[in-house]
Amino acid sequence: MSDGDARNALGSDALTGLPGAFLQTFIGELFSTPERAALATQLIGAPLALACLDALGQDKATYGSGGRDELLRRAQISAVASRHARRGMLELVAALEDKQIPCLAIKGLATAYAYYDAPYLRLLPDADILVRQSDLPALCAHLKAEDYVSVVDPASDRPWGALTRASFAPVTPRESGDFYVDFHRLVIDYPASRGVPTPELFASARRVDTENGTLSVPSAEHSFLILALHAFRDFYEPRGLKALFDAAFLLARQPPDWSLVEAMARRGRSVRRTIFYRDLLAEFGIAGAEGLFAGRSLGAPSHTLVQTIAANMRSLALPRLPDGLKLRLEMRLYDSPLHLVLRNGERLAGLVIRRTHDLPGLPIEKAEA
Repeated sequence: MSDGDARNALGSDALTGLPGAFLQTFIGELFSTPERAALATQLIGAPLALACLDALGQDKATYGSGGRDELLRRAQISAVASRHARRGMLELVAALEDKQIPCLAIKGLATAYAYYDAPYLRLLPDADILVRQSDLPALCAHLKAEDYVSVVDPASDRPWGALTRASFAPVTPRESGDFYVDFHRLVIDYPASRGVPTPELFASARRVDTENGTLSVPSAEHSFLILALHAFRDFYEPRGLKALFDAAFLLARQPPDWSLVEAMARRGRSVRRTIFYRDLLAEFGIAGAEGLFAGRSLGAPSHTLVQTIAANMRSLALPRLPDGLKLRLEMRLYDSPLHLVLRNGERLAGLVIRRTHDLPGLPIEKAEA
């Protein structure tokens, strides 16, 4: 759906199909006070926040300073800016595909077009694009010729070193800096990547319409597992709030084949993370995943963690979880203790040898503080 065809999506109709429990309990609690609503708006963007508040029928006080008119103005500005950034992202994808470099949108850019009534409802700080390993030299050559630069951010220039080998530091056009793109060769690091291998993702991809042609996006099964794996990678912190809406829309509009998701999770040794994500969605009132590993439970300690994570996501009290809680999550949710040992071994190694994940050959610029 184009932006012009979706003007009415800046309202309650944008949330059609979302589970009532998710809307009335979880979203209702997120927007229960002006202070919490302001934080939620920062995390999901003004267009989706406006749709949430309208759907809840909130009084004027909860819309914050300036009331609904001010939030509507911010939502309209955000929608225009989003359209401009998405145009750049889509034009880059089209140019790469013209160069015989196939691209697969994952995460936010993919869900924006595959599951939302209007793409500007999905806050897009950047685009995540998957390419094949064999296409990396051609990708880098094109980006260099078009004057893209790698952006050094805290995630890629920290004392612990860059832990991911699945993706690269964000790139942006040097002259405009209008948008950022994170290129991936894998959607997640080993061993979970065995469950969602890049060739399989491309083979099962589908095309969706955009305002700039069509875009390749993952299947519903791959999309769901990617959401589960990245929620764990981000430690279920409030920064992942927008991805909860992704999951809710996906389950409401294109329920996955759970037998396929289960097979992928077993292959990638990510069963415990997948079950935990199922239970977390249920805690938020997001229905539809009950058939995933039906009857399997992670036990009382993990259920306590689900409740702790859910309480923080509702209150938005802790933007970053304490390190002790993060370690508990890893200890409980890795399928094998060996994976926890290897992960922390990589962290320790990063203290000795600084590692980067910049795309080869591109100039590097520091992100603004």
